[in-house]
Amino acid sequence: SMLRRIMTVFGAAALLLALVPAAVTAAEHDSDPVYLSLGTSLAAGVMADENGDSMFRSNFAYSDQLYWRVQDRIDEDLRHVKLGCSGETADQFVGGMNVYGEASKCAGLYATGTQLGDALATLATENVVLVTIDLGANDINQAQDVCSSEPNPTACIVASIGPIATKVANIVGALRVVGGYAGPVIGMNYYNPQVASAIGFLAGMPGPVAPDPGLAGLTDQLAQGFNGALQQAYTATGSYTADVYAAFNAGDFGDDKPANGIPDNVDRVCKLTYMCPDDAEANANIHPNKKGYKVIAKTFFKIVKTIDFVG
Repeated sequence: SMLRRIMTVFGAAALLLALVPAAVTAAEHDSDPVYLSLGTSLAAGVMADENGDSMFRSNFAYSDQLYWRVQDRIDEDLRHVKLGCSGETADQFVGGMNVYGEASKCAGLYATGTQLGDALATLATENVVLVTIDLGANDINQAQDVCSSEPNPTACIVASIGPIATKVANIVGALRVVGGYAGPVIGMNYYNPQVASAIGFLAGMPGPVAPDPGLAGLTDQLAQGFNGALQQAYTATGSYTADVYAAFNAGDFGDDKPANGIPDNVDRVCKLTYMCPDDAEANANIHPNKKGYKVIAKTFFKIVKTIDFVG
């Protein structure tokens, strides 16, 4: 079963030991508490310019906005170590290649060469009290791309979900087993930018084109399946899951607030991301805007408020 595969995490985590520089583990912990944020473009704060092209990072990431909120809650001396990398897959996170044979575009920015290596180094040398992570969205996007040439693209995408979730679980398992980190980890599930296809907006393309409610419905089913697998991965590693899917009303195809002929989940994605540009020349972009990042940060913060950080 999915869960049984995930429970082999802790064996897989040991294999990742080789990635940790040996010298790091002996260092003394600094006393200031640290919030370590890991992940992809959302943790990096990628936003879109007026053409709908992605900018590499910003200070409006959910991780930044969460940090501003948690300082009051945890410690005013709390520091933020922000390692998220735009476009990174689970394989690239540990130093491998994506499906196109490309290394992480952040490899040169990490002291150890990988996001996992830097995360483990931070756990070894700093007083980390909170870890957040978003991972898997780039993997599922690439699976959609690779599967599009298959006879049954949907079955192909569904088949990729379990293995991606297992990789995510292995990475969090490595933070636990190799990094020795027993504190709170909050992962996240995903909103579905592709519901905007219901009104003719497709990621990376100018629009609107012909509306495709069928595609919106199909991508919602895939998002739910993927999010379910991610939740199992996080639960199996003793982690929380921030329900960003719910915060974006992602499954709400009704039309009551406002009643404007557009499904509520599409209205919400249009308001919180760059998926529905006013400019017909601009490309639709899946990333959150400042408002969207704030909604994600608040979803994480809801969980932080339930955690006791004393001691």
